[in-house]
Amino acid sequence: MNRGKWGKTLGALAAFCMLVSCSAAPAAKVASLDAPEVLELTVWLIPGTGLDELIAEYDERNPDVRITIHTAQYEDIHTNLQTAFAAGYGAPDVSLIELSYIERFKKLPAYFYNLNDFGAREVESNFLDWKWQQAQDPSRTFVFGLPTDIGPLAVAYRRDLFMQAGLPFGRDDVSDLFRVWDDYLVVGKIISERTGVKMFNNLKIFYRMMFSQLETQYFDRTTGKLILSENPDIRKAWDYAMEASQLGLSANIETYLPEWGDGLAEGKFAVMPAPAWMTGMIRNNAPEAAGKWDLARLHPDQHSNWGGSFLTLPKEGEHPEQAFRLIRYLTSPEQQLRMFADNGNFPSTPVAYTDASIRDKRDPYFNDAPVGDMFSQAAKNVKPVYEGPLSQVVATALDDVLQLVDNNQLPPGQGWAEALKRVDQALASYDK
Repeated sequence: MNRGKWGKTLGALAAFCMLVSCSAAPAAKVASLDAPEVLELTVWLIPGTGLDELIAEYDERNPDVRITIHTAQYEDIHTNLQTAFAAGYGAPDVSLIELSYIERFKKLPAYFYNLNDFGAREVESNFLDWKWQQAQDPSRTFVFGLPTDIGPLAVAYRRDLFMQAGLPFGRDDVSDLFRVWDDYLVVGKIISERTGVKMFNNLKIFYRMMFSQLETQYFDRTTGKLILSENPDIRKAWDYAMEASQLGLSANIETYLPEWGDGLAEGKFAVMPAPAWMTGMIRNNAPEAAGKWDLARLHPDQHSNWGGSFLTLPKEGEHPEQAFRLIRYLTSPEQQLRMFADNGNFPSTPVAYTDASIRDKRDPYFNDAPVGDMFSQAAKNVKPVYEGPLSQVVATALDDVLQLVDNNQLPPGQGWAEALKRVDQALASYDK
């Protein structure tokens, strides 16, 4: 089988085997002679979801099931699942699949249970329409997974730097500053000239901010054809990133690395796109900058979503009814509210938005920004986006080129041609 198609390589298989065989088994539950048969469920997650705590509670409260959790990093969990499908064994009862990969797995309905067969229609009304649409096949008859969290966007900005640059710094005024994409360059240039500080931490984050707002992205929704070179809006977003490079608005600091935390704390860049889950990362990586960062709403035309996951049932699982009951519990409005309170994950269940814990939620770190209301309104205004099964492959190739430009290893004027070449090379290893 083609290596690129399902990652069936010795290295991936070894990683998969290590994931399955090397994890410690949980302690056995004590059962009485009259106890019902204990069914074993295996769940695959990525680190940091917070779902493991809810699963442990569910496991404790349901003596008829024993749940084992295996965690793997973002890319590894998807590679491991592909490897298990290719090998014909080793898939879990429940697997988390991230938004950027869900379209790829939708190409393999034979490997998943259709959640409609277990009552998914009964919970459809719990979820945002656009999020439920992402969970379905094009015919809307096959539901691949129940949605977990989402990532509606706001703009995180340094109040002190906007003030220093002589710009409005109240959150409503900052929202008004960013009505169209041109405004980000104009404001960035003012901040750079007046304070010497860069606008963004890197070009990739700036491009992602604009790209995520597009309803039509890399692949045609109907034909599945790559339309990267034919989509004028993608080219427009790319050209804005190249102009930002030419204006010197990028600090060329990789997101999530320690240098990023230092940049957040020390004010080395003025603006970050901030999906709901990013606010926690900013807070945790730069606690000393509390009050210096604030949040502004995106203009209505710019509402978008970044991230979010689904809990799916691979067909190899022998207990789909019990597995469905588990994921229905984990994605219920009540549990999503707990996840928001405990872990900052923003619910995909809009009924939760009227709860006081969200409706009245303010974040002291971001100058008491009304984060609950901000992200609730943003979530309701997100439009459905078709990413395509290999969107992550395209995104990685484009990120590589953006990094070259950021490193001054490639002139901005040559960026687009190099991007098209690298995307073609990356997709060549996959069967069309």
